[in-house]
Amino acid sequence: MTYLIFWILGFSILWAGLKLFDDEAVLIVSLIVGAAMVLAGLLSAPTPLQIGIEVILILAMFHICMECVQRGDRA
Repeated sequence: MTYLIFWILGFSILWAGLKLFDDEAVLIVSLIVGAAMVLAGLLSAPTPLQIGIEVILILAMFHICMECVQRGDRA
């Protein structure tokens, strides 16, 4: 059951990175830390749960990267 704690922390950090921070460096760091926490949860999770969580994590990382690209287009 420790994998649930890691997943909650990891996805909370990813959410906080998207909603609370404006700086790109902090956004990227929150992505890395959140992904590391989710990965720690994946290492201890049962196999059937791993596939769904991996898909969600990839979608979240893609969304964060697109946010950085849009924010980098400042005049």
